[in-house]
Amino acid sequence: MYILTSFFIFTFWMILLLLLYCFLGYPLLLGALGIFKRKSKQERLEYLPKVSLVILAGNDSKTIAAKLDNTALFEYPKEKLEIIVATINSTDGTRKIVEDYFAKGVKLLYQAEKNGRNAALNSCVAEAEGEVIVITDAASVIERYSIKNIVRHFAAAGVGLVAGNIDYTKSNDKFALGEKFFLEHNRVVLSSSSKLKKISRVNPELYALRKSYFCELKDDGILDSTSVPVMYSALGKSCIFEPLALATKAPVSGSNFYMTGKVDSTVASLRELRYVKELFLSREYLLLLHLVSNNLLKSAYGVLLLLLFLVNLLILVKLGYVVLLSLQFLFYVAGLLQLFGYFPCYIVFTSYAHVAGLLKFLKRKEKNAKN
Repeated sequence: MYILTSFFIFTFWMILLLLLYCFLGYPLLLGALGIFKRKSKQERLEYLPKVSLVILAGNDSKTIAAKLDNTALFEYPKEKLEIIVATINSTDGTRKIVEDYFAKGVKLLYQAEKNGRNAALNSCVAEAEGEVIVITDAASVIERYSIKNIVRHFAAAGVGLVAGNIDYTKSNDKFALGEKFFLEHNRVVLSSSSKLKKISRVNPELYALRKSYFCELKDDGILDSTSVPVMYSALGKSCIFEPLALATKAPVSGSNFYMTGKVDSTVASLRELRYVKELFLSREYLLLLHLVSNNLLKSAYGVLLLLLFLVNLLILVKLGYVVLLSLQFLFYVAGLLQLFGYFPCYIVFTSYAHVAGLLKFLKRKEKNAKN
């Protein structure tokens, strides 16, 4: 009994340390590694190559017109900017709206088959005329100087990818406030990762890549926001973050819609487990550190929180563990009852989505194994 209790106590503290590492230890570790990294001289060069702006759209009939109008405001030479819209499984009239912009030079890539985002991106990069490809979605609005700010980094031949910044419009919605908190954490991670020239995840709303280094993406369920930076980092190309390349979007409203998105993003993140072995065998240890710490742990922290609570139930041998369990219980009650601000509610809601995503992932994996 003593040995079993000791094991559970050890497990409890390991889980707690993992959570602390994910949100505090990992950014601090990146900051420490960045101190020993030789700083390259940053010059704001006037570099204006041919750029292809690829807008990946789905059922975005409510936002695509505003997105295309937004492109007309960019401070970038019009003759050097190509605009391509790829409609992915769109059924709501988005394609028809894009066709109204043909006279303004907008190109449409329509997928007749039900292919995913990766297939659409492969087609767009193949068709694009630009040396630099800027990827964005249909729901965000890009700040007018962002194209110049993101493209200037490609003046250096070794740069393969530049991650843009993302922010939400003002909202008092509890989920939006929670997302903004984690966006700040993501900015810190991206800034520190940028100093090390390797990034494992970008904001899908805005990032840019050098076309000549691009390799066709697999239709494996892993999002391009991970597969592309992992590809470029593994190739040894510099991957950096430009905070002044900014895309802004309205936060998702509606708990059901938000829950569906969180569950699906958790499933997509767990698919990235297949990269772990590949990166380890190729000795990409720094990139592997990014993948595990920033992608896997942060995308499934709710699972760790649940395990922490369950293990805590098994070690009520001292008053300290009773207090810790009581604090967790009160936090979850506060979240369910939406007390004490947005944070408890957001964490409880997201944790539920992480657990649901894990179960969905395991169920699909079992189904695929049987087939």
